[in-house]
Amino acid sequence: MHPNTVLKAAGAAALVAVLAACGHTVQTTSGSKYLSTYDLSSRDLDHLVGTDEGIAAAADVEPQLRFPARLGLARIDAQGLTAIPPAEAKAWMALAERLGDGYGEFVPVSPLVAALATPETPRRVVVGNLVWDYRTSLARVVREVRLGAARQHLDAVLIYETSGTAADTSNVLAVTKLALIGFFLPTEDVEAEGAAQAVLVDVRNGYTYGMASAVAEQPVQRITTSGNTSAVRRAAAQEAGVRAVAALTGEVETMMRDLRLALAERRAESGMPEAASGTR
Repeated sequence: MHPNTVLKAAGAAALVAVLAACGHTVQTTSGSKYLSTYDLSSRDLDHLVGTDEGIAAAADVEPQLRFPARLGLARIDAQGLTAIPPAEAKAWMALAERLGDGYGEFVPVSPLVAALATPETPRRVVVGNLVWDYRTSLARVVREVRLGAARQHLDAVLIYETSGTAADTSNVLAVTKLALIGFFLPTEDVEAEGAAQAVLVDVRNGYTYGMASAVAEQPVQRITTSGNTSAVRRAAAQEAGVRAVAALTGEVETMMRDLRLALAERRAESGMPEAASGTR
């Protein structure tokens, strides 16, 4: 194998390992301080000024979250903003209990309220006699989430997504498929894995306070040849997604505790008074 190929393969493996790892990050930096280090009016930067207006607007935000707060909880998938399944809601309720009243409350962002607050409608693509209604881009979905959260008067919203995959392989008992007894013995192993990630965003100015990610373990579930393999795979994938969300809540808990401390330290350094969020 060519050395460059080996390096690329190793790099790809390392990237996958990083993306799949559980973890979290917190941000409390100042947008104005960030922009103050650049002189956008300088003639030396004329070649950048044409695009820097948008960059400056994106950077020019300040952290304004104060605890306790009204924290939105928004689940998104390929179709956009969706209702939170009961199993996942249970994990988030447990997180709220662990954090306590000092952090405020978690409020699910309602897809109906978000739809009522969003003036845009899905666009259509027409090809011959076929018509497709397709969902909006991720940026527009996030916009819909923020509008719905604003309509519910939330301070920040935790936007999360989860995925689960499952695959089946024959185990050593697969030889029994040749006999009637094979209908009663587990002859397929189904391995499922799940992943989840979240980002905490200020509803009013879009400031990103932190991100978290987690993966679920890969339990093996055995099924018989008489079972519906596809249905078992789907169920295993869904279960893996739920486990990933449960793992994600642990990372979000640590992220929230770190964020609260970092925001308090930032206000102390700047001489800003401690106060509850204005929407409470």
